[in-house]
Amino acid sequence: MKIISNLTLILLLATPSLACYARDEAGELCSEIESFLASVKPDETRVLTLRTYWGARQEGDQIVMGSKTCEHNDYEPGRKLCTYLMEHSSTEFAGYNAKRILNCLAPKPGIGPDLNIHSGSFSATFGSPDRGALVDLDVSPDKEPGEMVLRLQADGY
Repeated sequence: MKIISNLTLILLLATPSLACYARDEAGELCSEIESFLASVKPDETRVLTLRTYWGARQEGDQIVMGSKTCEHNDYEPGRKLCTYLMEHSSTEFAGYNAKRILNCLAPKPGIGPDLNIHSGSFSATFGSPDRGALVDLDVSPDKEPGEMVLRLQADGY
């Protein structure tokens, strides 16, 4: 019985820190997304593409379980967001990445935890009515089984 009590105590103490970590990570992502979107000038379009693969396949003489690439079209704010996403995004769940980005763009409380995204197209606005960006987010299967593509496009106004 003492083992269960100690385990319960550990879980109770760890749960708030896990929630804080998730909020901090969400805040970091939202800050990175906002920096990217705010950088898009009026009448300018910027696109960022995150490609993920989950599954075993041969690349050269090695077998890899998953991979990620991020295309930013040599746009410095896009490169910065790509750098963040390469380290802080899911390789196996592209829909989860889309959901996290949508939660940055949606009014609070955002999208609930029970909603799973497998593919879809979403549109939102960022900024004010006078200056901002029209944002399109698409997540869909890519060319090969196990490959997914997440595309974030911002059209400045």
